[in-house]
Amino acid sequence: MKKMAAPANGHLRSRATVLVADDHVLIRNGIKLLVSDILGDVDFLEADDGDSLSDVMRANAYIRVALIEFNMPGMRGGHRLVELARQYQRIPLIVVSAGNSVAVIRQVMSIESVSAFVPKNADIVQFRLAIQAAMLGRKVAMAQSTGHIAESTALTPRQEEICGLLRRGMSNKVIAGTLGISEGTVKNHITDIFRVLNATNRTQAAQRSLDTRWISQ
Repeated sequence: MKKMAAPANGHLRSRATVLVADDHVLIRNGIKLLVSDILGDVDFLEADDGDSLSDVMRANAYIRVALIEFNMPGMRGGHRLVELARQYQRIPLIVVSAGNSVAVIRQVMSIESVSAFVPKNADIVQFRLAIQAAMLGRKVAMAQSTGHIAESTALTPRQEEICGLLRRGMSNKVIAGTLGISEGTVKNHITDIFRVLNATNRTQAAQRSLDTRWISQ
């Protein structure tokens, strides 16, 4: 991050300090406008990658809430988000991201200090719910923050195994031969995998199955 707002002395603060972390300046500016519309006058801090996010959180003890894109460069998938959440447990986090597979949202919401997951196409009502929850130290129910929830996001061990082979580009026939099962059984498993991960093709299913494992507790 090349430029960041300078922190004010905490004991003199009269306005909330809000951290906005995204690698696109237009997104950061849009989020800042939404936050200002909801909270009024606030002081903003900004970060544009994982390293600058860590630096800002370490240097500013009076952040009231942080809105973070966990897919920024330097975030190591979701691992850095988990690390920062554990290190700065007092800071409520709102994850704002375009990556919104239900499995990932469940993982994000399992982090204790995450108040909400807000998709980047969310409206002002969803942002308001998320920010109000964060300010009150609460979590927004997933149905409120995402608008939908899948019946189940758990893959069976066999389905996980098949997803691993999908990521290697194997056809149904090759997968069947590798696992010693019929091609029809493979097809049935893949149909179930598509349903569970809300995927429409093999590439999407392979990626989303990988997304479900991005947090190591």
